[in-house]
Amino acid sequence: MLTSKRLVNCLFSQGLVNNFRFSSTSNKKGAAVNKITEDSDFAFRKSTVETLPFADQDVKFYPTYASSVKVLSEGVNDYEKLRIPDFRKIYNELTLDTLVDKENDPHYILSGKITSIRKAGKGSIFIDVVQDYKRVQFIIHHKTMGLDKEEFIAAHNSFRPGDQIMGIGKVAMTKVGELSLKLVRPLKLVSPALHPLPPKFNDIGKINRNRVIDYLVNKESVEVMLLRFKVIQLIRNFLEMKGFIGVETPIICSGNSGANATPFETSSQHIDTEEGKMTLSLRVAPELWLKKLIIAGFDKVYEIGKVFRNEGIDSTHNAEFTTCEFYQTFIGLEELMEISEEMLKFILNSILQDPKLVKFHAKSQELSDLINANNGRFNRIEFLPELEKQTGHKLEYRNLNKAGLIEYWKMIGDYTTDVSTMSESELINNLSEKYVESQCINSDMPTFIYNIPEIVSPLSKSNSNGVSHRFEMYINGREYMNAYEEENNPFKQRYKFNKQLQNREDGDMESLVPDERFVEVMEWAMPPTGGWGLGIDRLVMKLSSKNRIENVLPFGKLSDVVKQ
Repeated sequence: MLTSKRLVNCLFSQGLVNNFRFSSTSNKKGAAVNKITEDSDFAFRKSTVETLPFADQDVKFYPTYASSVKVLSEGVNDYEKLRIPDFRKIYNELTLDTLVDKENDPHYILSGKITSIRKAGKGSIFIDVVQDYKRVQFIIHHKTMGLDKEEFIAAHNSFRPGDQIMGIGKVAMTKVGELSLKLVRPLKLVSPALHPLPPKFNDIGKINRNRVIDYLVNKESVEVMLLRFKVIQLIRNFLEMKGFIGVETPIICSGNSGANATPFETSSQHIDTEEGKMTLSLRVAPELWLKKLIIAGFDKVYEIGKVFRNEGIDSTHNAEFTTCEFYQTFIGLEELMEISEEMLKFILNSILQDPKLVKFHAKSQELSDLINANNGRFNRIEFLPELEKQTGHKLEYRNLNKAGLIEYWKMIGDYTTDVSTMSESELINNLSEKYVESQCINSDMPTFIYNIPEIVSPLSKSNSNGVSHRFEMYINGREYMNAYEEENNPFKQRYKFNKQLQNREDGDMESLVPDERFVEVMEWAMPPTGGWGLGIDRLVMKLSSKNRIENVLPFGKLSDVVKQ
């Protein structure tokens, strides 16, 4: 059996325990001296590793997991490899009184990143280690390892916060009830930190250029990402409980439709046309692909994924963003509203029940209380009646065209907006922003704006008056959801596409790009269908009380990504 002294000697002979010397300067002149010393110490550490041949670097400082387990477990027959959350789960109810009953439990090998080191004299160290967002304490004592104090110091003086380490020991508990692992072998370094972490990292510019350091230093940034991943998981769970199947549709395609947006264009080196390389684009929406699956017989489909729009970047818009879209056959606008309410309530309740997301409970509770106080429903605003209420003038159905809308602007006497060069869709959108959507600005209450003019809804089902069976859901004046009954008449859809094409030729570059192949597919009988979309980034912004989209994206906006 390998004794602890022999193990230390073995580690030294292999270069697995290094003796970096890091001084901790006590100087009344302030933290600047400490920082200089810390930076120079880490610089020395990096140069020591860097000057070695790659093979020696791997053996001494970046060993494989299997080889590290072998070194730690030599001579120990009863050991188990666990992740820290699993270790904590096993001993969740352990107390000082019941600790004695665990003497025959196996040794455990735990791994993770050092977050703090506390020395108690020359022969005892307490180290906090984190893995999978859970912490455990390592108790390291020279007598437990059979080492004298000099050997103990030599074996453990090099470790620093940020190091990735492994340890083997027995379950233990401190007098104050801190669950711990009491090591029986020297701590094992498996990847050294080569830079000191700043005590604070609050500069927005620096954060946007280096999200890795942001996550290492700022717990709140990590919590927002955990919320993001949880929201996506909850949406997926909700839809699959409803019988939807998750699908993946093409991201790169020829042509681009499904949304009024400018695509990113590229080409393939391996697809030629008579004119040269085929022009391809990143999708601006998965809508038409998902509706093709509906026509193909998949009655309930959804997709959570990225869409790409070559447009402006600001506090609420990014060139790539994450959406969820679902489509279901034989469902109407009222049912789409109901499923929207049900989904948001499911998300809020699930967050409130998750102890890992306690930071976001207040906002979720606030939204939940608002909805519950309204009998579990969202507010509803019908577009044209609300427009009449706010302007004092009725917009007649016959005037839902460019000439009629320009006349309506003149009739309401709004001379602050120049409408002479606007397209039909721009005229409606500006009326909506100024007189309808504005009614949601000062309220956290989710609100449906529904029965929106067909002019801005070329893919939706509409009535004979030119009003679509569509809603948009707003909170504080910001759009989160968009849904409508889908146009399933191929002849009418072709007409709408041609009208969009004419608008583009007239200069309205936000008009939808026609897709004749989709219209041809519709001829195979598209059933009555409801479609629904959600901006996931914006929902996470709301639930985390963040005002800027980069705060909820793992590496920020595109303008931040290119700097990293």
